[in-house]
Amino acid sequence: MEKWNWLEANKPDAWRRVIEATHASLFDPKYLFEMGDIYRREFAGESFESAVTTPTIPREVCRFAQAPEICAVQSGFDLPLLITPKDNWDGKVVAIASQDPLRTGIGWPNGLSMCTPWGFSASRVTSRGGKILWPAVEWLCRNGYGVYFTDVWKLYVEPSTGVDKTLSTKQTEKEVFSNEIAKLDPDLWIAFGEKASSALCKAGITEIDRHPHPTAYGSLKKHYGTPDERFPTIQQALIEQISNRLR
Repeated sequence: MEKWNWLEANKPDAWRRVIEATHASLFDPKYLFEMGDIYRREFAGESFESAVTTPTIPREVCRFAQAPEICAVQSGFDLPLLITPKDNWDGKVVAIASQDPLRTGIGWPNGLSMCTPWGFSASRVTSRGGKILWPAVEWLCRNGYGVYFTDVWKLYVEPSTGVDKTLSTKQTEKEVFSNEIAKLDPDLWIAFGEKASSALCKAGITEIDRHPHPTAYGSLKKHYGTPDERFPTIQQALIEQISNRLR
C-alpha cells in the first residue's frame, strides 16, 4: 500500500479539536499533539525509528487514576487517526471503529504502548486487513470524506498480566468515546467484526455499517456474496457496501 501526496494525516486544526475535546481525561493533550504530528509526518513519508512511532507512554502524561498500574504491564492505546484530502475537504467524516487497541503476542513492550489504528500512519501496511481496507479509505477521500479511525474501548490490558481495568477506568473510556460520538457526528459509523459492532451498539450507536473483519476467511465471501476472497474482489465489495450506505 502506498500513500499519495493528495492525502494527509491528522490535519492539525481539525484533528486537534477532536482530540483535545475528547481525550484530555486520559492523557495530556500536548503529548498527544506531539505524537499526532509525528504520525502526520510519518504518513507524509518521513522515516522514524520504531521506538518513536511505537513508544511506551510516559506515566507523567497519563491523567487516569489507574495509570501507575496499567503503565507497568503490557497494555496499549491507539491514538485516533484522521486521513483527509489535502484539498476540497468540507469537513464530512466517516468513522471506522475497532473494539480496542489489541496488544497480544510477542514484541510488545512491558508498558502502555502507543501506535495508530490499522498502522495506517506508516508508509506501508503489510497486514491483510490493512491492504483490504485501504482502497476504501482512498475511495472515501476521493469522494470528499475524511476518515477517522478510533477504538470504542481506549485502553487494552493483556489478560495474562492479571491487571483488570477498574470501574473508574472503564467509565473514563466510556466518556471519551461518548465525547467522540458527539464531536465527530460522522455521516457513517463503520465496524469490522462482531466485537466492534457489539461495542458500538453498547455505546448507543444504532446505525452501523457492519462488515466482517478483513481477516475472517470464509465470512467475507458469505457476507458480500462474492465468488472468491481475493484482494481485488473483497476490496471492491467493501467499497460498494459503503457507497450504498452513504447514498
